[in-house]
Amino acid sequence: MSSIVTDLELPIVKVDDAHWQKVHAENVEALEYSIHRQDGFILSTMGFEFPIPDGMDFLGPNIIQIVIGKEELYAMAYEKGIHQYTVDKDHLVAMYGSRPFEGFRPGTKLIVAIGHLSPPTTELPQPKFTVLWAGVVNIQ
Repeated sequence: MSSIVTDLELPIVKVDDAHWQKVHAENVEALEYSIHRQDGFILSTMGFEFPIPDGMDFLGPNIIQIVIGKEELYAMAYEKGIHQYTVDKDHLVAMYGSRPFEGFRPGTKLIVAIGHLSPPTTELPQPKFTVLWAGVVNIQ
């Protein structure tokens, strides 16, 4: 069975304004996603324009981060021109000493953050992550 067929069976999490965890006009609360698969999901950025804050020295996102807990931080590359990403154990890399990703646990609430990760500089000795979109996914 090809990975394309497997990917098509995964639920789709579509990046949009309604699920963006930011302050919305008129105190509208952002929506959260809920999925029923623990092995992964497809993250679709099709049609979403990432806003780049003024004064930034980059043109768009370069990383997708999945935050499950304090010691569970995972990432994958965001590539210009690619609009669908399979978020699962075959594609996520553990960051900053996190244990390898084994899958999502039922009852877990996680954050998907898409942004730009800048390398350390002499002025800023730590990498800088600029969030351009973030959403919450509930694993049922």
